[in-house]
Amino acid sequence: MKRILISLLVVFSFGALHAQEWRDENRYHDPFDIYFGPTVGVAASNMTEYDGKFKFGPEIGAFIQTYFCNHFGMSFELNYSREGTRDAWQSFQPDRAGGPYDYSMDYINTIYKMRYYPMHRMNVFLGFKFGVHINASCTLDGKSTDIKGALRRRAGHIIGGFGYELDKLNIEAYYCFPISHLRNSESETGWRALRDAKENVFMLTLGYRIKIY
Repeated sequence: MKRILISLLVVFSFGALHAQEWRDENRYHDPFDIYFGPTVGVAASNMTEYDGKFKFGPEIGAFIQTYFCNHFGMSFELNYSREGTRDAWQSFQPDRAGGPYDYSMDYINTIYKMRYYPMHRMNVFLGFKFGVHINASCTLDGKSTDIKGALRRRAGHIIGGFGYELDKLNIEAYYCFPISHLRNSESETGWRALRDAKENVFMLTLGYRIKIY
C-alpha cells in the first residue's frame, strides 16, 4: 500500500511539472461552489500489538465539498468501511501461541478534510476520521466470536493524503493515523485480547462529483 501511495505521488508530481500555470483568469474553483457525490474504494488496515497481514475491505459512502478560493477547500464525508487484520499473531504474549486471528470490524465513519490546492487539479489534505463500531468479530480456528462489547464505541484517526480531480471524478489516497486504542477500558476481555492495540488504515477511493451549487 505504501508503494501505491508513492507511485500515485510520483504521477501527480509529474503532472504538476507539465501543468499550465494557474492564474485567476484560468481558475478551476469558484468560491463556495458545492459538489456532492458517492464514493467507493478499498480500506487496507492492520493492528498494532499483532503480527498480521493487511485486511482489505470495502469503503462505500458519500461526500459534500466546497471551496473558499482557488487554493483552499473543505469536505465532509459519511461512509461505511470494513477494517481489521488477518493471519495475525499476538506479539504481547510471546510465550503463548496466540493465533492466527482474523479481526473484522465494521464502521460508520464521519470524515472531515481541509484541502490545499498547490496546482490546478491536485490537492493535499489533513483532517479527522471518527468511526463508530456497528459490528466486530474475531475468528480463530474457524470459530467466530462477537467482540463488539470489548471495543471502544468510537475510534479516532488523524488523516493525511492527496487527491486529484479529473472532470467529474475524484481520486484520493490517504493514511489514517490512530489516536485511540481499540479496547474498551472497562472490559477485561478487551484487555486480555487487545492490550494497547490500535488500528492503522490506508484508504484509496474514487468519487463522482455532481455540482449542486
